Amino acid sequence: MIPTTPPGSDLPGPAPVAPERAALHWFLRLVHNMVGRGPYLDVAGTGGAMLAGLARLGPAAGLAGSDAEAAAMREGAPGCPVHHAIDELPGPVASLTAVEVLDRLPDAGLDGDTGPGGWFRALEPGGCALVVAADAEGRGRDLAGARWLPPRVPRGHVRIREILVERGFEIVREGSDGLTAGPYGGIPTRLDPRTAPARAQRSSGRMTLEVGAGERAVLIARRP
Repeated sequence: MIPTTPPGSDLPGPAPVAPERAALHWFLRLVHNMVGRGPYLDVAGTGGAMLAGLARLGPAAGLAGSDAEAAAMREGAPGCPVHHAIDELPGPVASLTAVEVLDRLPDAGLDGDTGPGGWFRALEPGGCALVVAADAEGRGRDLAGARWLPPRVPRGHVRIREILVERGFEIVREGSDGLTAGPYGGIPTRLDPRTAPARAQRSSGRMTLEVGAGERAVLIARRP
């Protein structure tokens, strides 16, 4: 495995951006096919794109970690309520999404409302969460080498899984998004055969690629 260094506290950290369109479409299909019904809660979703997509599936709300984040989520998902704390929710939710939240969340925030401890509290028993985070020990990092741009808080898939299990979650399914952030060398991304499995997985709306095969760790976690 590749060391997950340097620590996020020593990095300037890129500004968070919304998932690109193809990734967002796949995440929403995973929710529909593998996570379950609403009501849905999107946690700290950059720009409200994920929340707006969830609202097309059923009742959906957001949970923000700051006033600025809440304002951006409301702007990107008009009409969807965005809360600042779990206590503000009208009740537990059946399904939750946390896309690239762990990329920005330090260890000290893991048990807060926007961290995995908060996700557990927000879900009803039997409810599931879709968790997506950069895999600091995945094949994408390996191929990028020194060109790899780490998130503010880099973690490998194994550590991401441990964080969820330590807070009471059961892991229902886990995998990878595949190689989606090329080019990986001198071959254009669309012509690189190594990126074909990721495109096939996205087309299927399922999770078929093994852990560590790409750029991001993708897990479906259940509250018992």
